[in-house]
Amino acid sequence: MAKKNTKKSVPFTQLLAPKHWPTWIFMGFAWLLGHLPFGAQKKLGYLLGSFLFLVAQRRRHICMTNLTICYPEMSNEEKRVLSKRHFQSMGFGFLETFSSWFHKTDQLKVEAEFEGQEELNAALAEGKGCVFISGHFSSLDICGNLMSRYAVVHPIYKQQNNAVFNFIMERQRSRIFEKTIERSNMREVLRSLKANKIIWYAVDQDYGRKHSVFAPFFNRESATIAHIGRICSMTKAPVLLYDYGRTQTGYKMKVTRVDSLPTGDDVDNARIMNQQMEAVIAPKKEQYYWTHRRFKTQKDPDAKSPY
Repeated sequence: MAKKNTKKSVPFTQLLAPKHWPTWIFMGFAWLLGHLPFGAQKKLGYLLGSFLFLVAQRRRHICMTNLTICYPEMSNEEKRVLSKRHFQSMGFGFLETFSSWFHKTDQLKVEAEFEGQEELNAALAEGKGCVFISGHFSSLDICGNLMSRYAVVHPIYKQQNNAVFNFIMERQRSRIFEKTIERSNMREVLRSLKANKIIWYAVDQDYGRKHSVFAPFFNRESATIAHIGRICSMTKAPVLLYDYGRTQTGYKMKVTRVDSLPTGDDVDNARIMNQQMEAVIAPKKEQYYWTHRRFKTQKDPDAKSPY
């Protein structure tokens, strides 16, 4: 089957304009970093993260604000330590992303474990496709690459503002995945499910009031995407929680069926999804995307942003 994504990129000739040269140079450097041994990547990534922790004041403030909201019982020192570990994890994640983009899955010389194959097979045997829901963790790209060893997944993605970056991301991911789907293309989502494929949504970010309902996330009312439950109600596709992350020796991926979804109510669906996200964050807090402004959309539109 021909590999494709669902949204046309900028014509390649336009990407050769001088304004794009700095990005091309950076991506050449990224290619080199992506081919370093993983031990070297980890050390370099942690150094990069430690540096960013010191200089990226805005992102550090966002991280600390999120930790204060989600873990009010933590002392300031505990939050500072966790914040630094998060930046180190994200630094390593940058290099993992380059490895995942510039290697096919069989070229990645890392240990990987997958749990839940029987449950996944049973879900697909229903013939309705299935929907993976997950959070955003720093190993997202490399674990997505590794997942392709075990299942054919059609990930949902957000188109990037930088045209060169977006071109390379789409091109490299097309070498890994049978199809990628830009997040606004509902027709392709439904088409994939009809073909009994797996759709992968990361459901834990704030996409704004228009596309969301409000439900508790760490006891804070948070804008949560609403259409996952609607899609599953319409198609009867089962929902599986996709949990992934780093271990001491490599990477572990696990899928478990979420029988409580969908409920028929958007707010209940969002509440359950947020509970699932809290559960997978708990054992690996430092790997979570705390630098995302998860609570930027307030339930009260006149309320002041926490950031």
